Amino acid sequence: MALTQFNQWEPQLDPVNGVMQQEPRVFGHDAKLIVIGAINNTDSNHGLNMTSGGTGYAVDDEITVTTPTGTGAAVGDRAIVVVTAIDASGAVTNYYIKESGVTNRNYLVGGAANHVSVSPAGGSGFASTVTNIDIPNTQKRGCCLYIGDITAGAQLKVIMEAAKHDGTAGTGYPATSTVTFESVLAGGYNPILVKQLVYNATGPTSVVALY
Repeated sequence: MALTQFNQWEPQLDPVNGVMQQEPRVFGHDAKLIVIGAINNTDSNHGLNMTSGGTGYAVDDEITVTTPTGTGAAVGDRAIVVVTAIDASGAVTNYYIKESGVTNRNYLVGGAANHVSVSPAGGSGFASTVTNIDIPNTQKRGCCLYIGDITAGAQLKVIMEAAKHDGTAGTGYPATSTVTFESVLAGGYNPILVKQLVYNATGPTSVVALY
């Protein structure tokens, strides 16, 4: 008896195995330590709304900006803006946030990120406000979390992928968007899609984003 092929019934869904962005996450392709309140350098505006490009800057200048206002913030937490393009007057027209383990943390959405100093000296007047402190590369999809160090039974406060950014001060999300997970244990993998880790005095001290 002849066999009939029903090619029209071939699956149309995206494959499941290993495609973590489409189906339940099986394998991670990258991992990054989460820094609470870090300006998100991966969004279209590098996490800032520039209100003045200033004058007298040069490409590759490093502008140290205003001290953040989040809980526990200090002068050493100031972000560094690296200039990548200028106009004829030396006004900044493009930039990125320099990655560092000791700077760019504890910022709040709506806070100032203005010129404090620049290296080499010369330019002045750069001004901006913080617009995005989400975990990097979560514009379309959240990330999963690995808890590296936390007091047993502590809380984990996060903003999930489903939250809608509204541009307000603080986390940039309505207060109702913060979700609290109780009794979180160190060494645990959390298969939840997260956009932001929210500061919590009893929360984890080391959390890794898994992509």
